Amino acid sequence: MNLVAMVTLPARAGLALTDSALGVAETALGAARVLLAASTGPGAASLGGLATANPSGPLKLLQQVAELASDERPLGQAMRPGGPLDRLLEPGGVVDRLTAPGGTLERIIEPGGPLERVLATGGPVDRLLDEDGPIERLLARGGLLDRITAEDGPLERLTATAGPLETLTKEGGLIDRALEEGGILETLLAEDGALERIIVEGGPLDQIVSLSETLAALAPNLEKMGDSIELLRETVGVLSSAVGPLGELAGRLPGRWLKGGRSNGAEY
Repeated sequence: MNLVAMVTLPARAGLALTDSALGVAETALGAARVLLAASTGPGAASLGGLATANPSGPLKLLQQVAELASDERPLGQAMRPGGPLDRLLEPGGVVDRLTAPGGTLERIIEPGGPLERVLATGGPVDRLLDEDGPIERLLARGGLLDRITAEDGPLERLTATAGPLETLTKEGGLIDRALEEGGILETLLAEDGALERIIVEGGPLDQIVSLSETLAALAPNLEKMGDSIELLRETVGVLSSAVGPLGELAGRLPGRWLKGGRSNGAEY
């Protein structure tokens, strides 16, 4: 539904503005007719007398319409020549492109199109609104929304006086310092800046990628080395178990054999 709303937003905005403009024009026309009938009928009073006698009458209504359509008000700005309403409704403009045969709106509402798939049985909307679905869990008592908006909850802490949001957006805060001339953002995005030096060919990012590839190639060799080390450890264990009996055997040999002295007749 969010996708559909985003796609149809310009058309809906244009139609809403058009409807408002037509409503204002219709109200003004009706008020003018009432004034004309009142001023030409028998026993009619002047406009000043009409306004004095009936403060909420047609003259007051015309004044309110004029204020709404003034250049200083949003409706007047939207209706000015070349303004948003003109650009939305101009030939080949947003509304024309949306409502043209084979255009965006027609593709959205065609059989088997996005709108039908979104609203189909078992589709996204059904899953969202299903019992124990995301919306139900979001709005459940003690659910995510309750926890976010709870007293002293995350939202309150974020928007508190001297909280994180105020610290970020205050004058001279982190966002101001990041966006100021010569600030963090400009330093990062400047020509030959930090970001450009990081992503330049042969730079740190390329070196990290190369190092990761080298490490990936080394992994099988390291595994083989581990197997070899394990085999050496087993061999050392076998040799150690063999050296013990040999030492005991050497201790039982006669001393003269170990000293290596010359043999003589007395020894025999």
